[in-house]
Amino acid sequence: MRRPFLVLPAITAVALVAVGCTSAATPTTDVTITSTLTHTRPAPAPAFTPLPARTVAPLPPSAAPAKGEVEKPCPYIASTPADNPAVNVADIEGDHVYRTTVLTGLKPVGCRFYFYAGPYEAIADIVPRVFATAAEAHNAMVLTAKAGSQPIGQPGIAKGVDAIQFRTKFFGPDGTRDWACVFAKGRVMVIVHTQRTDEASSALYLARAIEAKF
Repeated sequence: MRRPFLVLPAITAVALVAVGCTSAATPTTDVTITSTLTHTRPAPAPAFTPLPARTVAPLPPSAAPAKGEVEKPCPYIASTPADNPAVNVADIEGDHVYRTTVLTGLKPVGCRFYFYAGPYEAIADIVPRVFATAAEAHNAMVLTAKAGSQPIGQPGIAKGVDAIQFRTKFFGPDGTRDWACVFAKGRVMVIVHTQRTDEASSALYLARAIEAKF
């Protein structure tokens, strides 16, 4: 949104003197000209505020996915070794994946991966967001990590792609101790959450595995 025009009046006084050709004095006339100068200032970009950290509800076998989730394969990475024995979420995160959903409310879409046994919690997810500029995406990455705790910078996880690991909420019983990784690639920021509290590397490895898709 553009701000309303800021109107600054500038007054210029110009004295016009007519000089007669005869000996008679010619009256002097003062003329004041008022001009208006208009400045247009672009509205500043809205400040980015990370969404509050939250836990993800489990998805038991008999339950339908939550609103905004559709059960289907993730477009960025395979869920299990059966889908792709070389690169998959189950091997990278270290837990069996039973159900996978696509987060349709995000553009580009996100993904979420659920454990095969009770309590059928989410073991990982992928949450992307597009910004107007690469600089905004990078700044949002930094602010997202700062909103958590124990940030660990990981510059250059791929060419021109920086990342930060940090602790946050994901699986309810873990409180704020679950590890996540956020990276910025061009105008896109992507957050990878995991339910791992014991090590930060799984979130980083997942980020590396999917960055080429953005």
